[in-house]
Amino acid sequence: MPYCPQCLAEYRDGFTRCATCDVDLVEQLGEEMVLTEENIRRALEGKELLGVARGELEVVKETRALLSRARIASVIIEDEQAQLPAGMAPRVVLLVSKDDLEQAQSVLGEKFQQMLEAEGQPPPSELEYGKCPACGTTIPEDAEECPECGLFVGQG
Repeated sequence: MPYCPQCLAEYRDGFTRCATCDVDLVEQLGEEMVLTEENIRRALEGKELLGVARGELEVVKETRALLSRARIASVIIEDEQAQLPAGMAPRVVLLVSKDDLEQAQSVLGEKFQQMLEAEGQPPPSELEYGKCPACGTTIPEDAEECPECGLFVGQG
């Protein structure tokens, strides 16, 4: 069964190129390339973990997949600080090791730029400290997310 060496997607027999990455498929992935849950757990064991995304599980899973394609190990945990009304979907946090934080921020920043371009929006010329980069709302210094749009911004 062929695989994409970049995004690790599995294809049916007969396919030769990854539709997403536009690269040739390989017949098998090397052991070091497989980001299994066990390998991720071992890679993150004993490391300081920092949050890079927060939200509903399905959205955070997409962000995790993006980081996985960039070979960045991450883990999703329940957001115990979220105070949601009964019946609301639980919130989760995506964590990466402190060592991978800069690379994760770069990958997520590039994706943000691509999303802006796809929507025909100009890139923000200059981000203001204390303001949400998505909606411009002032963010309290102790907040981890924008009170208006919910964008995870980390702690000041």
